[in-house]
Amino acid sequence: MTTMTPFAVSNVTPEDFARLLSDLRNVLQAVPVSDQLWDAAAIGNWMGLSPDTVADAVVVREGFPAPVQPTDARHGKRLWFADEVIQWARANRGRLPKGRGRPRRA
Repeated sequence: MTTMTPFAVSNVTPEDFARLLSDLRNVLQAVPVSDQLWDAAAIGNWMGLSPDTVADAVVVREGFPAPVQPTDARHGKRLWFADEVIQWARANRGRLPKGRGRPRRA
């Protein structure tokens, strides 16, 4: 019995797949910040905060950009334009929550 790999079903070699994946990453990274939509996790990643801190202490602040809600669902996922978040953060840099940093070893 032979072992099937995902590549055995098609003519795509592992090298081709790696190249295609690299090309896809380049395309995705080429999206301008002004066109990117960030969720709380992406905002937290950029600010060095947890998604919960972003949801509880950042996006609720006065003047924070209004979210884009792709659906009419009341609890639908909220997204923000990345450039608006960055602009707001620069204008409010002294009042942002502090991240916890790494846990210290005892």
